[in-house]
Amino acid sequence: MGKYVFNAYCIDTTPGNPLSPFSPASDWLGNDDAYLGWLWKQFQANPAVRQRLAIAARARDRGDIITVTGHYRKPLLDEIAKFGKTKTESQ
Repeated sequence: MGKYVFNAYCIDTTPGNPLSPFSPASDWLGNDDAYLGWLWKQFQANPAVRQRLAIAARARDRGDIITVTGHYRKPLLDEIAKFGKTKTESQ
């Protein structure tokens, strides 16, 4: 059994949130582009990021409401919208 119970439909991107795999370190100062670079590195290294992104994309496809908050709300929502789609589908 895992240590944490989380609501996969509520995602926080505020720097320093230890419970969110989409939250950079508390001293993070990057802009949206830097956040996307950080997110890509996390996606490659952290299975929790891949899993939670897949859950969010599945919720998107089902029409469920996903609440994203924090400094990097927009870039993460853009990535969720593109996740799992081919390049031609996401253009």
